[in-house]
Amino acid sequence: MKFNKREIIGEKYEIKNFIEETSFCSIYSAMDKISSNFVSLYIYNAAKISKDDLDEENNFKEIEFLGLGIDGFPRLLGFGDFNHSNERYRYIATEFIVGESVTDRMKRNGPLSQAEATIVCIRLVEICDNLHSLGKSVLLNALSLDNIMFDMSGDTEKIKLRNLINVRYFEDEFKYKYIDGVIPNYLAPECFNDVFTAKSDQFNIASLMYHMISGLPPWFNEPQDFEINSESIETLENSRASLLNFSNSFDGHIKAVISKALNYNAEERFISLQNFKTYLNRETVLSSSGAGLAPKRKIKPKKTGNGFSDVGGMEKLKNLLQSQIIKPLKDPEKAKKHGVSIPNGMLLYGPPGCGKTYIAKKFAEEAGYNFYFVKASDVSSIYVSGGEQKISELFSEAEKNAPAIICFDEIDAVMPSRKGGGDSGSQSLNSRVNEYLSQIDNCSERGIFVIGTTNRRQLIDKAILRTGRLDFKIEVTLPDFEARKKIFEIHLKNKYIEFDLDYEELSNLTYGYTSSDIEFIVREAANKSYHSEVRISNQLIKDVISESSSVPSLSKEDIEKYSEKKPESSSSSIGFKRNR
Repeated sequence: MKFNKREIIGEKYEIKNFIEETSFCSIYSAMDKISSNFVSLYIYNAAKISKDDLDEENNFKEIEFLGLGIDGFPRLLGFGDFNHSNERYRYIATEFIVGESVTDRMKRNGPLSQAEATIVCIRLVEICDNLHSLGKSVLLNALSLDNIMFDMSGDTEKIKLRNLINVRYFEDEFKYKYIDGVIPNYLAPECFNDVFTAKSDQFNIASLMYHMISGLPPWFNEPQDFEINSESIETLENSRASLLNFSNSFDGHIKAVISKALNYNAEERFISLQNFKTYLNRETVLSSSGAGLAPKRKIKPKKTGNGFSDVGGMEKLKNLLQSQIIKPLKDPEKAKKHGVSIPNGMLLYGPPGCGKTYIAKKFAEEAGYNFYFVKASDVSSIYVSGGEQKISELFSEAEKNAPAIICFDEIDAVMPSRKGGGDSGSQSLNSRVNEYLSQIDNCSERGIFVIGTTNRRQLIDKAILRTGRLDFKIEVTLPDFEARKKIFEIHLKNKYIEFDLDYEELSNLTYGYTSSDIEFIVREAANKSYHSEVRISNQLIKDVISESSSVPSLSKEDIEKYSEKKPESSSSSIGFKRNR
């Protein structure tokens, strides 16, 4: 319903003029009775507010984002609830924006010039990049031309955003059905799979730029298709198979820039918003050959070995990996038939030296997947730019060699927790972590399974542990009795040994030892055997154990620090959890 002039809202704001009605609220100019200043007043019918727009305390999520004080967001002045005609309403009051929306200006003057649209989009990119670079990254998710305001209160026009109903933290779960007031033409294709990332924000801005210059949204159909539903999405998907139609209002460079930012494949868009801005500013001219982009990084996959046959003990772990992960990976059609989701990734965590990387390699062999082993230094450094491109190329290469496993060793260094700060280092880190998350989101659909290994689970960015990314969390603790026997057998194989080695005795002697500890013991025994020209015996190995001060490498305190389970507290050394 519309409220009348001079009505008092929240005992503080006197309505002056009705501005417009949106799909989710009505907008008014009002006067603050205390300060006598004009405000913009947004009024919502409480019964029609979606739950996804409210936080745990039942407040608008938009209020928190307005309170961040981001340049480009209007200043939050007040909010609250009130009753009117036996109905409950809510309001948000912000500083008054003197001006008009992009939509209104286009209604008056027609499409913007390429220069005008570029200025608007550069400002959108700056606002968006600022949000992405916060310690707790924020996504715009979906903007329309109605959200973009020309603020004419100062000497020069400024761009401000209003109605931030779709803004969310990157780590929040957000679905395309939550989108309010935005047509599907503005949304990146991955959004319809409920994947919202930094690159889907980039797509959104480029689609708005196309609309501002051409006068129509990209891949325009009929107005009735503008409601987000399965039919309109299917129509839009079909239309996106064709090239964009550019009028003479676009020059060659801007055509190339928009086309790249609107690429169906997120990997082929600009590697970052800063990179996007560089081209919008024409600091670099985009050519069709893609000059200036980093060359593709070649990584050779591996696909050999005996799988879990080489892993002794840990029967519970192996059985769970087989039934819960490998089985649906090998037969996805059967899994889908029974409503079982295809696993996307897993985290192997626990004390150092317990064989997490080894298990990952044997998992790949057992599943029959190509295996990419990646260290933090291979793809990124907090001191070096361009990490996003390397990440994109890594996943692209793995997809070409699918089915493939990408194993990130020490994933806490690859995807560390993002905490505050606005310097260039933290911004670069946020961009890289966002790129990782964008690539990992539902990557099983591309034939990729991601494994992360870490000794320090608490240092990993929490967003990576969400459903649809690393679905399983598996604690790998000290090897149990059977595992230690098998490790001795593996490392003593083809060595100069006595024929009556007692592996059970060796396993009993090494309670509390890691896999790497046992490997060290065997290596030292082989050295003694070489220099004394005798076979490796149980006694020789005992001598190594008694003489070495470096094993076991983990103290009781270390084990408690790294592990969530006591060693050999059960028949298997594994903790197994799946996201819900």
